[in-house]
Amino acid sequence: MKAINKPQPPFIAQILKLVGIVLILSFLLDFVILAFPPGNRDALWQIGFVTATIDRGITPVIGLAFLLVGYWFDRSPSDTLTQPPLWLSLKFWALLLSSLLGLLFLVMIPIHINNVNIESSRAVERINQNSLQEEAKLQAELNQFQNQLGDANVRSKLEAEKNRVKAQVTALLQNEQQFNQALNSDRTPETEKKLLRQFKANPQALEAFLAEQSDPVALGSKRLSQLQQQKQQSVNQARQEALQSSIRMTVRSLLISIAYIFIGWIGLRNLIGANRSATTQSTLQ
Repeated sequence: MKAINKPQPPFIAQILKLVGIVLILSFLLDFVILAFPPGNRDALWQIGFVTATIDRGITPVIGLAFLLVGYWFDRSPSDTLTQPPLWLSLKFWALLLSSLLGLLFLVMIPIHINNVNIESSRAVERINQNSLQEEAKLQAELNQFQNQLGDANVRSKLEAEKNRVKAQVTALLQNEQQFNQALNSDRTPETEKKLLRQFKANPQALEAFLAEQSDPVALGSKRLSQLQQQKQQSVNQARQEALQSSIRMTVRSLLISIAYIFIGWIGLRNLIGANRSATTQSTLQ
């Protein structure tokens, strides 16, 4: 049988194949580099590794698309008679790699969710420990201040300071010019401006404010409530970030995995079928 002279592949097909190969190899190179970190491979590293891999996961999909389109441009009617063995076909190995990457990205989903939950639990534990330390410190300061209040001299000084502040604020509220100057001044903090407006609208609020500020128990309870609210906000934020990370990475990894498996399995089925057909025709001839 006469050998079939296959024409040279068009330039565009060669370019598409080259671009596809470069994109696939660049992903594999990044994957290998990320898989061998200089430090420990703890849960935090695994989260970063999976996230970086998923973020780069679309690159081989584009590379496979370029490569397969390049083969499509390069096809000719004589290809059915000159099919090389599968293990010598770059297209076969590319499709096999696509199938393996699809399985890899599926496996990454439960791994990432588990690591995110571990780190979220550790973050919540750190928040609780810091909150307990702050509360213990506040309670110690409160106890010390309460012990100091047992001294009559300390109580008299606090009462004198309270009366002094009350007289200053009352005089400021009664002087419209000074009151407006304090509100319009850049040196006056916004919290003080808000209090001045409140005292101006309700003079009894000044007495309640001074009584609260001179009561260590009330101040301690207020500060303790603020610490607990901050702790709960931090815990909620840590859990929300973990949930968002799990959902985002799961959806992206699942979509990329579906693309890889579809390309790999459908492509391999067609390639194996074409190879069998070519082998049968060669045998008959």
